[in-house]
Amino acid sequence: MSSELVEGALDSALSTAEEILNYAEEEFEKALRTKDMLLYRNAVDKAFLSIIVAVNSYISCKLGITPKSHSERRSVLRKIDREDLRALYSDAMRTLHDEAFYEGVYNPEEAEYAITLVKKMLEQLKKG
Repeated sequence: MSSELVEGALDSALSTAEEILNYAEEEFEKALRTKDMLLYRNAVDKAFLSIIVAVNSYISCKLGITPKSHSERRSVLRKIDREDLRALYSDAMRTLHDEAFYEGVYNPEEAEYAITLVKKMLEQLKKG
């Protein structure tokens, strides 16, 4: 695939990830206002989904493969010397996906911090 096509695919995926994150933030704010735990859990997991979309596309563009699990994403990021992204991914996964979504931990401050990590990661991916 030409580098222009690869960059276009990554740009498109990052736009999609940002759109997902925007929906997540709207739902997150509404969940906090209404104290709706189900909406809170869905919002934080949607924020995490935005990372998955972005990281999968980044790895696909770099290596031509699409990771199929969280473990594979972390491993590949480490192997391609993106420990910075791996650390952000792991931290956001733990807070948003594992704790808030699966375990039902209601900690808006931690979730909001993790959402800022998602934004930071998307910005780093935009830069390459």
